[in-house]
Amino acid sequence: MQRNAEFFSYIEKNDKYTMSIASRGFTLIELMVTIVVVAILAAVGIPTMGNFISQNRLSGNVNEFIGATMLARSEAIQRGGAVTMCRSANAETQASPVCDTTTTDWTSGWLIYVGTALTAPTSANILARQGPFTTGTSIAPTSSATTPTLTTITYNATGIPSPAPPDYFTFAFNTNFSRLVCFSPSGRTTALPVGTTACPT
Repeated sequence: MQRNAEFFSYIEKNDKYTMSIASRGFTLIELMVTIVVVAILAAVGIPTMGNFISQNRLSGNVNEFIGATMLARSEAIQRGGAVTMCRSANAETQASPVCDTTTTDWTSGWLIYVGTALTAPTSANILARQGPFTTGTSIAPTSSATTPTLTTITYNATGIPSPAPPDYFTFAFNTNFSRLVCFSPSGRTTALPVGTTACPT
C-alpha cells in the first residue's frame, strides 16, 4: 500500500510539472525561430511551385497547338483537299470569325477550316476554334523563307504544308521557360524539351 501511495504521489507531481510547462506557452525567442524557419521554407518552396505551374501551363499550350496541327493535317488527308489553320483574334467571340494577319503572335488563338488561305472561314467550313491563351503566354513563329507565311498553315491532300510553314514556333510563359515546336517537311510537329534553342536538321 505504501508503494502504491508513493507511485500515485510521483504521478501527481509529474502531472503538475507537465501542466506547468504546457501552460507556459512560447517564449519570444522560440516564436522568432519558428517565424524564421517558416520564412526560409516559403522562400524556397514558393518559387519552386511557381516554376512547376509555369512549366505545366507551357506544356498544356504546346499540346493544344500540336493537337490542332494534327487535326488540320489529318482532316486534309481524309478530305483529299486543303485544310488551313490560321491565327485569329476572334475565334471564340464571333459567330463568323476571321483570320488575322495584323500580327504574328498566335496567343490570340486560331481557326481550323476547310480551304486554302485564300478561302474565307465560315460557319459551314470551320472545323475547330481556339480562343486566347492566358496572359503571359507567347506563341511566336520563326521562318527562314524569303517570303514567310507566319499567320497561316495550309495542309494539302497529302498532309504536307503548302506553302512551307514556319520553321518552328517558340512557346513561352512569363518569359521564364520556352519550348520549340518544329515542323518537318512532311508536316508533322515535334515539341522539343525546355531550353532547346534549335530544331533538329
